[in-house]
Amino acid sequence: MVHMKAKIGEYAIVLNSKKEFLILQWGSEKKNAWHFLGGRLNKGEKAIEGLVREVKEEANLEIYDIKPIFTKIFTKERKYGVFFIAKAKEPYNIKISDEHQKFKWFKKSDLNKINFWQPFYKKILEDNL
Repeated sequence: MVHMKAKIGEYAIVLNSKKEFLILQWGSEKKNAWHFLGGRLNKGEKAIEGLVREVKEEANLEIYDIKPIFTKIFTKERKYGVFFIAKAKEPYNIKISDEHQKFKWFKKSDLNKINFWQPFYKKILEDNL
């Protein structure tokens, strides 16, 4: 029997001390959509270690108090997504990676104004903020 190979993606809802959440905006090729920080684990990388690395690479932030809150299977991409909530360490010296054009701290009251990359992001935030 041949087993399916799957990628594992990890994504963080990063909170500041005001309980605002940070999300990043992709460029126009991805419809200027907003998404959580994160990405795929590298081969042999441990879960939390990979998430910490991705957040540092994408926004120059350190995170702590990291807790898993949601999982999702992306069948077409053969990927498992694991979503976490975490706190950002101050100071917030955000420097975004080249794959993004903007970052912004949002409040829960802003949820209806955001063009999320994935529609289910809004529900995750409603349930966990």
